[in-house]
Amino acid sequence: MKNIWIIGATAGIGRSLAELFASQGHNLAISGRNEKGIDGLLSSLPKADHISAPMNVCNVNQIQKASKAIFNHWSKIDQVIFLAGIYQPMKIDELDLELVKDIIETNLIGAINLTNVILDNLISMGNVQFSFCASVAGYKGLPNSQPYGASKAGLINFVQSLNVEHGKEVDIRLINPGFVKTRLTDKNDFEMPMMISADQAAMYIDKGLNSKNFEVHFPKKFSLILKLLNLLPTKLYNKIARSLIQ
Repeated sequence: MKNIWIIGATAGIGRSLAELFASQGHNLAISGRNEKGIDGLLSSLPKADHISAPMNVCNVNQIQKASKAIFNHWSKIDQVIFLAGIYQPMKIDELDLELVKDIIETNLIGAINLTNVILDNLISMGNVQFSFCASVAGYKGLPNSQPYGASKAGLINFVQSLNVEHGKEVDIRLINPGFVKTRLTDKNDFEMPMMISADQAAMYIDKGLNSKNFEVHFPKKFSLILKLLNLLPTKLYNKIARSLIQ
């Protein structure tokens, strides 16, 4: 039995992951902006030592309050998983700058805020896994992916740096999903190849986090294609990427 703190678990991948972990008998601390959603999720899970810890990752004071409540309740945490995120497809010449700010503050600054607040505690506890969910959209610039792709590229870089600096003290992991069917990807008006369900994504994540690999990326057929494209010369990559919107 593990004590697992999930940030961003009231819908989509986070909810499916919470349900999977609960079915395995683990204790969960659930954080997010939607307090009613957290309560609804926890009430639907098998009984265990679960904790409701609502917070906005853009608000450091709220993170401090939630983390204090969790650390006081549990003497030891085994896993922390950052899944908070905002997604909205936009073209570079049609940006909603207020929404751009919200996306970057949640997807990237939120992860940095959380790390800044809890990293010392995780190091002191020892043997803790700290995971962050980015996206294959962060591998390289794709059409109509701004600013979401940029926020995920920044998150990937941040987690890689964190692993270099503190990977011997905390088990840092990076999660990069492909297309997952959720209320967020339902906004897309373009073809999403090799899309999987949120429940499938949760199983990929669970398996990956129990492996020794730093990066958990899936589905492999899709993520490996993107990794290969990332190796192409810029002119050839741009030609292929532009063909996606023609």
